Amino acid sequence: MPIGHARDRERPVLSDEHTWAIESVDGLGYLLGQQLVAIGERVLDVPATLAARVRVLGSGRSQKTDANDGYSIAVAARHAPQLRIVERADHAAVLRRMTDAVNASGTSVTELFGFGPVGAAIAVGYTRDVARFRNRSKFAAYNGTHIGGSSGGRTVHRLSLRGNRQLNHAIHIAAITQIRHRHSPGRGFYERKLAEGKTKKEATRALKRRISDVLYDQLVADARTNAGPGGQAGTTEHVSVSGFAPRTPALGKSHSQTHNERTTRRSTATANRRRSSRKHRRRRR
Repeated sequence: MPIGHARDRERPVLSDEHTWAIESVDGLGYLLGQQLVAIGERVLDVPATLAARVRVLGSGRSQKTDANDGYSIAVAARHAPQLRIVERADHAAVLRRMTDAVNASGTSVTELFGFGPVGAAIAVGYTRDVARFRNRSKFAAYNGTHIGGSSGGRTVHRLSLRGNRQLNHAIHIAAITQIRHRHSPGRGFYERKLAEGKTKKEATRALKRRISDVLYDQLVADARTNAGPGGQAGTTEHVSVSGFAPRTPALGKSHSQTHNERTTRRSTATANRRRSSRKHRRRRR
């Protein structure tokens, strides 16, 4: 939010030379920050931890509301020293780097209608090793395009909010692209679903599932022909599209040393309690 009088939460007073403060400008606030910088505004990046600390100390509560967030970000930006000034990102350079990585990976995902360098990088990066998905249905469940549920003997195309949202977004963009072009392979499928009585949203979800199946087959084919040393289709020693994947593991289960140590200690403690209980029973007898 723009920095004005910190006492006025609802309507901050702006000067002629005002500054914008955005929480986590490299995350959810990235688009807004870049749009403001593009028109010549001065933008400060307020770390989420700093804004949360101000919110708790100021009100004694950690609740995230628009009013509390805006006030805490404004106070943090006013008093915190040396906050990072947001600079305009060179999106052309990022796109060139991503395109080079996709081309060097040898993946054929870009041959699918609606998948450009960005969509291909997301698909390959988040999928990683396609062999961890046994079939199309498992892959669809992972990317959130799985169609489930039935009502009155017919399949209901309910919206699924599960799965990897970034990969789901890439598939959604591909579906919308195919719907808008009459010569695309998905346009005829979409029109057939409408003719069957499906709504536009249901037809779009069905098309997304079909694209997910085609994408899965393409990734499996890449894995068979271009299996690199990393096990991912098209991965080479010099460039890996998986570098665009998130740092957090794709699977929720942790295989870290700390996790194993905790499990071992917990199992040992349980075994000791059982031994002690047995001895106590023997003494009572």
